[in-house]
Amino acid sequence: MIKNYFGTAWRSLLRNKYFTLIHILGLGIGIACCIFIFFYIQFHLSYDRYHKQAKHIYRVVHDLHLEKIEHESGSSYAIYDALKSKVPGIEHAAFSMSHQDLTLNVNGNLFSSNKKAAFTSSEWFKLFNYHWLQGNATALNQPNTVALMASTAERFFGKTEAMGQTIYVDGKYPLKVIGVIDDQPTNTDLKSDLYISEASIKTVLPNIRNNYFTDWGYINTTNQLYVSINDSSNIASIESTLQQLTNRYFGEETGKLFHFKLQALKDIHFDTNFGGSVQKSLLWILGFIGLSILLIATLNYINLSLIQYAKRSAEIGTRKVLGGSSSQLFFQFITESICVVGLACLLGLALLQIVFPIANQILFINEPIAKPSLLELSGLSLVIWSVISLLSGIYPAYMTGKLAIVNALKNNFSLGSTNGRKAMVLVQNILSLCLIIATIVMVAQVRFLSSTDVGFNRESVLLVPLPKRAMEKEKALRTFLDNKLSISNYSFCFRAPAMHDSRGGTFLFDQRADYEAWATKATFADSAYISTLDIPLIAGRNIRENKTLPEYLINQKMMHMLGYKNEQQVLGKSLLGAGMHDEKPGIIVGVIANYNTKSLHDPIDPTVIGYDRELFQTVAIKINSQGLTHFIKQLEQEWPKWFPNTILNYQYLDEQIEELYIKEAIQQKLIWTAATLAIFISSLGLLGLISLSVLQRTKEIGIRKVLGASLSSILNLLSKDFIKIIFIALMVASPITWWAMSKWLEDFAYHIELQWWMFVLAGLMALVIALLTVSWQAIKAALANPVESLRNE
Repeated sequence: MIKNYFGTAWRSLLRNKYFTLIHILGLGIGIACCIFIFFYIQFHLSYDRYHKQAKHIYRVVHDLHLEKIEHESGSSYAIYDALKSKVPGIEHAAFSMSHQDLTLNVNGNLFSSNKKAAFTSSEWFKLFNYHWLQGNATALNQPNTVALMASTAERFFGKTEAMGQTIYVDGKYPLKVIGVIDDQPTNTDLKSDLYISEASIKTVLPNIRNNYFTDWGYINTTNQLYVSINDSSNIASIESTLQQLTNRYFGEETGKLFHFKLQALKDIHFDTNFGGSVQKSLLWILGFIGLSILLIATLNYINLSLIQYAKRSAEIGTRKVLGGSSSQLFFQFITESICVVGLACLLGLALLQIVFPIANQILFINEPIAKPSLLELSGLSLVIWSVISLLSGIYPAYMTGKLAIVNALKNNFSLGSTNGRKAMVLVQNILSLCLIIATIVMVAQVRFLSSTDVGFNRESVLLVPLPKRAMEKEKALRTFLDNKLSISNYSFCFRAPAMHDSRGGTFLFDQRADYEAWATKATFADSAYISTLDIPLIAGRNIRENKTLPEYLINQKMMHMLGYKNEQQVLGKSLLGAGMHDEKPGIIVGVIANYNTKSLHDPIDPTVIGYDRELFQTVAIKINSQGLTHFIKQLEQEWPKWFPNTILNYQYLDEQIEELYIKEAIQQKLIWTAATLAIFISSLGLLGLISLSVLQRTKEIGIRKVLGASLSSILNLLSKDFIKIIFIALMVASPITWWAMSKWLEDFAYHIELQWWMFVLAGLMALVIALLTVSWQAIKAALANPVESLRNE
């Protein structure tokens, strides 16, 4: 019997190839989308959950309570020492100086660590679980040793054995490879390409300050401190003890500004205040979208199945006349549903094999998703197959099972009220319109971020990072740059503006008794900085390049926060601190226009610019784009002569700024893709509904044509209900999306305003797509011969 069910189902599917293809395509895309989003969410929710002590591990972070609360994920080595010896309740502590940018000489070949080198000890690997392919963590306690990730070892040595090899940092500091670590799993925020022994810090970084290991206030984002606590009830006590130690070091008045706390390991990946890369709310939104798309596809299948069964009513009547029971018909149609959904699942799995690598190459370059195993994909597909087959097969099978024989033989298949099916299509279009509007808003905002005025000229500015002690070759560099006609200006500076990481701090202004209750951002540069970046000088003069007599430029925002309205009033005032020269105060000699030192998520910060040649890490070059290729070739030729053990890197300033908005660009692409899929599947739903409407109104259309109805009047008759659906969907979707996108835009200090045309454009797009979908069946019905539809009357 079962074999007969499947044989009959297969013949039925082959007879109706057109609808079978629509069924499989719509469901297959919906299933692939849902599974992809499921594994995307699962991948991010599983970040660092695989460590055995994951539930007991915390990171030490703090909030700096000034006029505006600033969040800092970094710590200091002195705090690490204190936690190990002076704070009860801590089971284990581990420290890492991460994100180090080093030049490595491997058998005469130069490699960059790309800010993926870290200094640590075996304590790190006691706290976290890494799979050592060769060697062990204990050897990392010895000076001048390094452990490599497997992919890094292959990049450095190819197929040659990495163990025991020697790597030279900056061409002169040897590191012996004592271990190779597996790259898997990839769902972690705690991975570097190479781990250098903590005992090698002073050797590899000879310019590091002597108080690095003892200064409680030597807090930096690169210094990551983790602890394990068996009893979570001790957290409050540990935080209190840490605060007491902070007050003891800084003094009660300053110490109270620092609020240290323990951040659970499971929250690190999602807490954007402390560098988290993904918001959980985004994951839930994507999950809702994935389930909605699958629901749309399922509802479409049900609608289209009903149409198919209506066309097969004579077949159903014949089966009943020949003795077929309602239960047999029920199981026959359930079997057809199982076949269709099964084929759709196979299509979905095939699409996923294509989608995962493409998504990692285009969307998730920095955080590629681990491709699930075939067993995981098959297991989830089996669940989806079972649920959809049952849900999508029961209602059509029930409707056909109760059909009277007389009505069936007359092709009089009553499907009841169309309100329910119209409601399904309405829900589909509401979701589609929400996604279309969201896509339009996101595209407009991302374009705004990449093109808005940030207070300086970012066009044709080439950034060249400088190696350590590069200023020893300053004269040669300046001579080279001065002789290039393609260069209009250049500046040696700490870093270019619009970067996530920056210096700064509180400061003592003029004759005031106390430090300001707010922090300013700071950078170091030469006198050509503001002319290279076209930052207007509002009042006063430019700084002189003299470290012994510090001079500063401040922006208008800082001037106003100091309580001045006139630029001339602040000139000549003294300033001490602010991340600048702490030894002696400097003089404010000029006021510049405001410019953004970070991304446009944040408002303009008070900013100070000073001169310190020893801290220059970048040269910003204003260059004619037509002469760029020739200039780069010349620079590549000269670079090894100046810095023989370093790698030349460069990047345009506008490209660096675009990198600040990678997350928004990914969100835009995800929503755009979801919107496209939702529109496509919703169009299939409209196709099903118009087909059903034509089927039920065949005789009405025939009568109208006999009475002289024109093609346009019949098109209007069949299309007006769907136009109403689109209009109602737009009215419902608009306020929902207005609220949601307003909340999203609140994350940006600078953003577009929602405009009426965005909603109208979305409505017009949905209307055009709906009319194109509906018109095909409507025209086909309007051109049909009325004799065929009225033959039985």
